[in-house]
Amino acid sequence: MAIMSVAETRIDDHEGPWTVEDVLALPEHPARARFEVVDGVLMMSPAPGWDHQTVSSELHMQIKAALARSGAPFRSGEAVNVMGESRLFIPDIAVVDRAAVPRGTLAAPLDAAVLLGEIVSPFNQVADRLLKPALYAQAKVPAYWRVELRPDPHVVVHELAGDTYREVATVTGKASVSVAGEFTVDLDLDAVRRELEG
Repeated sequence: MAIMSVAETRIDDHEGPWTVEDVLALPEHPARARFEVVDGVLMMSPAPGWDHQTVSSELHMQIKAALARSGAPFRSGEAVNVMGESRLFIPDIAVVDRAAVPRGTLAAPLDAAVLLGEIVSPFNQVADRLLKPALYAQAKVPAYWRVELRPDPHVVVHELAGDTYREVATVTGKASVSVAGEFTVDLDLDAVRRELEG
């Protein structure tokens, strides 16, 4: 007989639509899967691999350096909870208003986000290329970065234009990228590649 983890038991026993509170109350999944919710629907994605984590870490360091240089009143994080009324996301990269995430914050409000980014993997292509950008735009998040790992790592920069995002740049090497006019990140995809290959 197989032994189910606490997380599996809680998920299997759940009835009805999921709420943000339901998902935040789940114990950590033993395989580090990520649980998100959109309007009552629970979404699970497997834990990211090493390449994904390496790229996330390097980009996060570049964003943190930009925030430190600019003194902009934002805080950045990797794989942190960002929530709206009936939605909970775990973007790979998040930059939010510092005042909205005091010490001890479990989930930042979605309307405090200035930049959300997703790193596309084989398991989440549709979500990261179509679903999440549409939902982030609906929530009026000013900037969205889609990070593609293949054929080589590159960042597709999007800015909010009305109710949708428009692609404004694709960074494959070095470029200075304005984030909603609030601060500028000196993106260095060459450094990302060196980390992946090192």
